[in-house]
Amino acid sequence: MRRRIIAIVFVVAIIAGSWFLYSRSRPVEPAAPEGIVTEKVTRGDVDALVRATGNLATESARSLVFSTSGIVSEVLVEEGDQVVAGQVLARLDTEDLELSLKQAQAALDVSEASLARTRKPASEEEIASARAAVEAAQANLDDLQAGASTRDKQLAKLAVDQAKNSLWGAQGSRDAIAGSPLSGGGSKTSAEAQVANAEVQVQIAEINQAKLYEPPKASVVASAQSQIASAQANLARLLSSPAPEDIAIAEAQVAQAKVSVEVAAGRLNDTELKSPASGELVSWDLHVDDPASPATPVGSMVDLSLFHVQVSIDEIEIAQVKEGQTVRITLDAFPDNQLQGTVAKIDPAGQNLQGLVSYAVRIDLDPTELPIRPLMTASIDIVVDHRENVLLVPNQALRRDPQGIYVEILENNTPTRVSVTSGVADEEHTEILTGLEEGQEIIVTRPRESLSLLGG
Repeated sequence: MRRRIIAIVFVVAIIAGSWFLYSRSRPVEPAAPEGIVTEKVTRGDVDALVRATGNLATESARSLVFSTSGIVSEVLVEEGDQVVAGQVLARLDTEDLELSLKQAQAALDVSEASLARTRKPASEEEIASARAAVEAAQANLDDLQAGASTRDKQLAKLAVDQAKNSLWGAQGSRDAIAGSPLSGGGSKTSAEAQVANAEVQVQIAEINQAKLYEPPKASVVASAQSQIASAQANLARLLSSPAPEDIAIAEAQVAQAKVSVEVAAGRLNDTELKSPASGELVSWDLHVDDPASPATPVGSMVDLSLFHVQVSIDEIEIAQVKEGQTVRITLDAFPDNQLQGTVAKIDPAGQNLQGLVSYAVRIDLDPTELPIRPLMTASIDIVVDHRENVLLVPNQALRRDPQGIYVEILENNTPTRVSVTSGVADEEHTEILTGLEEGQEIIVTRPRESLSLLGG
């Protein structure tokens, strides 16, 4: 047992001595310089930004006017009120316009009823009546063209004979009175008058008899023919109803009546003055019973739903800025909330102030729920480029010398220069295109005297 312990101690002593000799023979690595901080090359996304500052501004104030004339019946807001888009601010009296709308609607109802009647085919009774009218008109023409009947001629001859008999009787009475010595002057005069009247009656009867043998006048025949044509046209219309052209006319009348209703309804709707957008009434001078017209503004408002920022971009950076680019906006009043916007317009002319050339850029803000106000200070970051999943190094790791851009890595704990090609950069990181690999350790900071050894 004792010998075994001695042997174990002896073996341990030999191993310890061998390790001591081996460690003395290895080269000693130099210690890393004090104060050096390193980070690994990583992958990620990076945005190239153009930065500026400005102040929030609203669109110009909008005048508020009625779309039609009238007398104010209601005023629903006051100066300084906050209003929303579509809110009714005031109303005009609507009595006359409501009546006009009712009249237009009634005319539309009539037109629609007429259209329905036009589309309906003629009834059997209407067609039968039209046929009878044609036959009656034709019979009337036939009678005109045929002239007087035999019976009418006989009656006319009898009327002439009767008139002559009356004349002869009157003449006999006159002669008898004239030959009597007892007749006075008055009797003779009366007898002469009766003879004269009888002669006239004969002439009338003879004229009426002669008319029966005359042909009908052309105007009378033409009138009878016209009545036939009219009756035939009415019958044809009924037989072919509903006619496409009649339906088209009725439909056009309905369309016209609908337009009249829409116009009347639009005029009635125009009696309400509505806010064109959300904002604040900065001026408002309107009272009940005031006259209003489209030519006279009754107030003005500032739209608080549309904000923009006008910034100046240096000529060196303006080439990177394009309309439509995304913009990140931070307000001093709300530093923890990032707003979004878009480059809306770039001034093509620019301006030169004391030798510094810059260009005005308008940035429109996206809608936000924050209670933002005009003139708030805004920090603007215009995203002019975006790269995804690229090699990134901290900006403070980059160095520059006459040979170009480089970083330092530790080889055997000694800073060593490595040339790189850089790409897009933001406020913290820069994209590396060539020279490094993901995971490499690079020097981020180190003492100034160490940097001077490499000329950095």
